[in-house]
Amino acid sequence: MGAQVIPQVEDERIAQLHRSFLRIAEVSLALTGDSAGAVHLERELKPFLSPPHQPEFDIEVSVEWIDHLQPARGVPVFDSGAVWSLFHRGRELVFDFRNSTLSLNPYKRLLADPTFRFAQLYLNRELLEKLPSVSALEYPADELLFTNYLAFHGLGVEVHGCGLIDADHRGHLFLGHSGAGKSTTARLWESFHKPTILSDDRIILRLHEGELWMYGTPWHGEAAFACPGKAKLHEIFILQHGTKNCFAPTVKARAAGELFARCFPPFHSALGLEHTIEFLNRVVDAVPCFDFQFVPDRSAVETVLQFRGAR
Repeated sequence: MGAQVIPQVEDERIAQLHRSFLRIAEVSLALTGDSAGAVHLERELKPFLSPPHQPEFDIEVSVEWIDHLQPARGVPVFDSGAVWSLFHRGRELVFDFRNSTLSLNPYKRLLADPTFRFAQLYLNRELLEKLPSVSALEYPADELLFTNYLAFHGLGVEVHGCGLIDADHRGHLFLGHSGAGKSTTARLWESFHKPTILSDDRIILRLHEGELWMYGTPWHGEAAFACPGKAKLHEIFILQHGTKNCFAPTVKARAAGELFARCFPPFHSALGLEHTIEFLNRVVDAVPCFDFQFVPDRSAVETVLQFRGAR
């Protein structure tokens, strides 16, 4: 049910438009192109396919193949230091994606309106047509669309974290920088308690009627756990390596700073940054945060379960 072909009248003939549909953290996206290949989704996105039966989508993206792409003309705004750079062209945002092994020209371009409700993806035929398969929403284009949409509208934030649901349907979120132990934590829980692991690296947080919920994403870490589930949170753990398992409450002001240091704010957008900070302040008002020093064995899992049981 994730893809659909819809008829549209164009030049007095029926043109077949192909569509794919995604839903991540209760944000829906419709991808439209003139061929099945244009809306092909990579393997990581398949669990997040969504049925098309809804009146409208939060994000509408159209895909088009073009023969060549030259570097963007516009005001440079942000360079990720990886594959994408951002430019302003009037009110339009232009994301250019490059791979130096292919060319200095972009292999893909994403044009988005400031609200991230509507976007156009251009695929460079000159650089991509010989590849066995191409996904227009290949990471990080998909992540950019969802996280910027959430930030602009103040609806949520993506964080560096391992999120899981235990056998009693309780949600646990462990925040951490790279190397802090997120994937290790996911493997430990998987070995001993068989939880549902939403992600071992990137989780989206949203608030609903004062309650904090976490959502799985396709953007996993080295342990490759990714699941489209969700769970309510009653606290947040900030991972730290230690010589024993212990917890310490984190005061709200520092907790908000620790969350910000482990999230993905849109540094290119003043409004998006403002909404992100406001959202994180609401998060620490909704649930307590704890520093969690842990040792990488089964005792870390048991300590968390005992801590939850005592509260």
